Amino acid sequence: MAKTTVRARARRTDNATHAANAEALKRMFASTPFLVDVKPAGEAIAGLGERDLLHAGPPLAGWHEVRRVGALHGSILGALVHLGWAKDVAEAEAMGAAGAVTLKAANDHNAGGTYAGVIGRNTPVLVIDNRALGTRAVAAINEGRGKALRYGANDRATLDRLKWIEGEFATVLGAAIRLTGGVDLYDILSQALHMGDDGHSRQKAASALLLNALATAMVETGYPAATIAGALRFMAKNEIFFLPLTIGAGKSTMLALEGIAGATIVTCMAANGVRFGIKVAGAGRRWFTAPVPGVKGKYFAGYTAKDANPVIGDSEISETTGLGAFAMAAAPALARYVGGSVKDQARLAVAMYKLTLAEHPRFTIPTLEFRGTPAGIDVRRVLETRLTPLFNTGIAHRTPGVGQIGAGFVRTPLASFKAAAAALAAD
Repeated sequence: MAKTTVRARARRTDNATHAANAEALKRMFASTPFLVDVKPAGEAIAGLGERDLLHAGPPLAGWHEVRRVGALHGSILGALVHLGWAKDVAEAEAMGAAGAVTLKAANDHNAGGTYAGVIGRNTPVLVIDNRALGTRAVAAINEGRGKALRYGANDRATLDRLKWIEGEFATVLGAAIRLTGGVDLYDILSQALHMGDDGHSRQKAASALLLNALATAMVETGYPAATIAGALRFMAKNEIFFLPLTIGAGKSTMLALEGIAGATIVTCMAANGVRFGIKVAGAGRRWFTAPVPGVKGKYFAGYTAKDANPVIGDSEISETTGLGAFAMAAAPALARYVGGSVKDQARLAVAMYKLTLAEHPRFTIPTLEFRGTPAGIDVRRVLETRLTPLFNTGIAHRTPGVGQIGAGFVRTPLASFKAAAAALAAD
């Protein structure tokens, strides 16, 4: 009798989980993220305080952890100067050490941090609305490659360039977006996969498609010709401009899955340079963390793994939606960028089907006969196979300001998935 009761209870639990995951997948695939505006973060994010700074990954324990992550340390110091909170980096360091700045996880505020970039109240953010399900997310504008605040650069030239990006450029961009009535980001991403992008580390096609969608509207804003030309030139030269939009689109999608009782689908993967964390639909906004993993990558000439900044960023939400490493088979050119062969890259991507519950109906891969990308990472399948999700990432130098020194793959830690499964079982 006891065994029968246990079995019956297990069947009811399995049926409930199946139904919960079916609902989560339904919401994921129904999502329609649109880029709708550019606004100061204080207007777009409720409750963002005057001295709050949003960073990538799970919450940090304090300034002592910031100091362990070179790119993040440099980025925060530069942001304090850029935002006018400190007159120079020395004063910014003193502010951080004194606890005068409140550090918060961007993901917990429906925002995405690109690498080590941070967001304050006055930071212009890209606003993404999931029109089908009513969820909103934001992300900061991408500065491009080379010296950038998100890589820890905080010299005067970097901050002056950022002032233009967040001033004149953001003004023109926002006006153009509003004129279009909104840009369908999943439409762009689905096309970009057919043009050699993966939706995470390779954004050349998506960035070009976005520029194509906005160029006419930029001209129609009525701003001076030189202003419009500068904005168009910046976007045309920035082949990774679309990355924050992938992050925002992913976040606006996965927000719709949060709180589905019993659902075991992963809704977030992110790192803060100290810890890696995941969130799961059935556990709401709780983080399940483990020490940050290492990167297996390809380094630019003159650099090695010893030079690498610890893994950081919110862009790993790309993989939870079926992009990035899960779509690498669509982007053979990435093999030269992240290391390995085209064949190995496709093999790693195809292995992700073992961890997911479905194939994405909009994100398809031509080289796999237009098969949908693996979508819906299932905590249970991760534990059953003991094969954890991959994500791809850029690698920055651990010294602030040097910039990107390579790119590669990260294998997520099993401990995060074990902790999530235990929490779901206890609920």
